[in-house]
Amino acid sequence: MLSLNASSLIVRSTSSHFLQMISDDVMTLPQLPPGTEPLVHQVAGHFYGRSKTKFGLLQRCSNGNVLKPLLNPPRGPREHKFYTHIFSANASSELRALRPFLPQLLGTYEFGGMTYLELENAIRSYQCPCVIDIKLGRITYDQEATPEKIERQIAKFEPAAEIGFQLLGWKSYQQSDNSYIYHDKKCSRSLTKDEVLHGLAHFFGAPERNIRAIVHKVLDRLNDLERIMVKQFEFVFIASSLLIIYEGKAQDSETHKVEYPVDYDLEEQQKKPHAACDLLRYDLKMCLLASDCCKLGHTPKECLSNEKLREFVPEECRRLSYTFFECKRSMIDMRARFRGRKGEIY
Repeated sequence: MLSLNASSLIVRSTSSHFLQMISDDVMTLPQLPPGTEPLVHQVAGHFYGRSKTKFGLLQRCSNGNVLKPLLNPPRGPREHKFYTHIFSANASSELRALRPFLPQLLGTYEFGGMTYLELENAIRSYQCPCVIDIKLGRITYDQEATPEKIERQIAKFEPAAEIGFQLLGWKSYQQSDNSYIYHDKKCSRSLTKDEVLHGLAHFFGAPERNIRAIVHKVLDRLNDLERIMVKQFEFVFIASSLLIIYEGKAQDSETHKVEYPVDYDLEEQQKKPHAACDLLRYDLKMCLLASDCCKLGHTPKECLSNEKLREFVPEECRRLSYTFFECKRSMIDMRARFRGRKGEIY
């Protein structure tokens, strides 16, 4: 599941331990509307009881619908207007194409002087959802922002100006002990631009799980969204976010320990004539395929040639790579005709 948050106010978040994290002064909390509770599996944004206003995302206990408070005018009313327009009959074909990436607008709800958008809960159908909130854009402030606010926004995560996005928070389900690991915005914004890859890899289960099929589906959805966004010119999306969700509970068909099919009998191959250094090539290939680098979806060649990926390659594979290189180099050394090639097995 990939969902686009159209607001410049990012408010997708919750923790099952929110009661331990809110203010000790319970009397300052806004009253919860009847039959509601703080949104479960929220990972970033305005948490109930923790934001300056103490308002945050809620959900109905009966049907799970999300109640999103319309805060900080004019952004709140602007967001309401956007949702109303995009789900209306008058929306252009370009905007209608965005509907599958947005939570459906189910109406508005008023309680205690606050107006809430009632939205579809994209997480409700998942048994053990893994969730990440990614803020998009090199610029995360609008034209109405003061110089002080612009400075604050840039300082929150300076690498965003270069890489074009930032992680706001994520939580991953650990089936081994039936628990969640949660990383909030402080952790996410402490990452360097090179460490963001580690955060994404951790969210997708590396190195314990092999869920390449899920990663490929997410990439397909992102490509679909890109094709739609480049065709629409009615709205400028500033500081919007992507909410990516996948099922954390492994299916019966999923193998947690990554194993690659081997149709290569080493003993038999050693008895046969073989091309120069091919046994080393095979060992190196198998070592790389079992590494964290390939589990992230990279090819063995990319893992060896890209300096940023080499840290995901174990020392054993690096040694095999060096030995294989020496073996190939010795092929052009005429002295090897008498001494044999380095690293070769006969």
